[in-house]
Amino acid sequence: MAPGTSFAETERAATEIEKLFAKYPEVEKVSTEIGAESMFESFTPFYTGYAMPQVNGAMFMITLSDKDERKRNIWQIIDGVQAEALATIPGIRRFQIKEMGSDVMASSLAPVALIVYGKDLDQLAKIGDKVAKIAKNTPGMHQVATSWSLDQPSYKIEVNPQRAQELGLTPEEISQQAYYSLRGGLTNEWYRLPNLRQDTVLVRYEEKDRRNSFDLENLYVTAADGTQVPLKSLADVTYEPAPTLVEHDGVRRVISISGYYRKGEAPSMDLTMDVQMKAMSQINFPPGYGIEARGDMTQMMDSFARLLVGLQIAIIFIFLVLVAQFRGFLQPLQMIFSLPLELSGVFLALFLAHQAFSTVSIMAVIVLTGMDITTAILLIDMIMRYRDRGVPRDQAVIEACPQRLRPILMTSMITMIVMAPVAFFPKTGMDAYQPLGTVIIGGLLIGTVLSLFDIPIMHTYVDDLIKWGNRKFLKREWEWQAIDSVDDGDRD
Repeated sequence: MAPGTSFAETERAATEIEKLFAKYPEVEKVSTEIGAESMFESFTPFYTGYAMPQVNGAMFMITLSDKDERKRNIWQIIDGVQAEALATIPGIRRFQIKEMGSDVMASSLAPVALIVYGKDLDQLAKIGDKVAKIAKNTPGMHQVATSWSLDQPSYKIEVNPQRAQELGLTPEEISQQAYYSLRGGLTNEWYRLPNLRQDTVLVRYEEKDRRNSFDLENLYVTAADGTQVPLKSLADVTYEPAPTLVEHDGVRRVISISGYYRKGEAPSMDLTMDVQMKAMSQINFPPGYGIEARGDMTQMMDSFARLLVGLQIAIIFIFLVLVAQFRGFLQPLQMIFSLPLELSGVFLALFLAHQAFSTVSIMAVIVLTGMDITTAILLIDMIMRYRDRGVPRDQAVIEACPQRLRPILMTSMITMIVMAPVAFFPKTGMDAYQPLGTVIIGGLLIGTVLSLFDIPIMHTYVDDLIKWGNRKFLKREWEWQAIDSVDDGDRD
């Protein structure tokens, strides 16, 4: 709600919003939290994740029916409620609805989020409003809002040192009396009754005596000797707007501009870059001020970096295990070189499914890497078994590949059948993991087919390379050493 809105007005607005939700049969439950608890109860600033709870704020947790049972999708309900609320309920400063639960990127920030940093709050508020205006005019942006505004009612008390000294008061004592008169203070507790929750008493001026600056100027300040004088005789009271929230990113003062995207429109990262580029070209940022991306943009970059490191580590350990198993480096190396073939299927499947390459996709690639290397291991192992028996290379390839075709196809087909419901018919709660099924199916389908051709060809090329290297550098002829009866531990 607008800064300065009372708890009663906030509760009234929250009730009206609950009535709007009740119009939609798809809404099953609405849980509402209004205002903020005091530090003497169970207050925590991390409950909502969006900002410090305030008297003029409310949070709703909405539970919808299953997506397969409702006629309208979540976006239609969100946009409908928000549009009607802003049009019919006065005093709303910021009203945003975010889908949560099945979203793997769910966080305290909106999917599309940018921050403007700088020192002066007034300058930050002006630049933030300009960026928010640009975001609202960007196609695909929805529910645009700033994290705070510079219109919180605030008054500055400038104490007259000479007059305060005459009464034996310090500026700190004057400020404390003014604060407790308006905001109140809790009484002391002299005893507690056993097994009974003790009520606390808040003492402050009545509401009619603390409505405006005139009441503030005329509140009485008590001196050490009991003398009471109006505050205006000791200090000058001036109006000075304050921010509704002081927000920091690291050690910098910032203002956040947040928004949301819709399925079927531009993705969050494209919108973030679009708004950022427009703001940098249209707004003249003073020295020391700038704009940075947050939200899905930075979360995706951080997640990509961590998962790519995990993918590299996984490939390295797979290679080391294969080196130990095959007692050499060249055969495992050709297996590792077959892994990029799966990426053609990955990107093709994502393109056909109209899905983005996300953190879930990278996680699926890591899983797919372990599956796809199995095809190479089965083929190379059988080819090496035939060659150990003295079968010529080309004949070994011709004999081994048909024998390994059935188990390779069975393994791949079973995996694709299991992942088909996730990729094509995800249930509620599994929507966010749909790219995982898409990547695994596409990667296995294309990767397996290409590996059946690539692995035998790669094996012959590696064999020719070994022969050429021996003739070129060692000046000798090399042939595969045939062994009548071999164990895995006796291979070269």
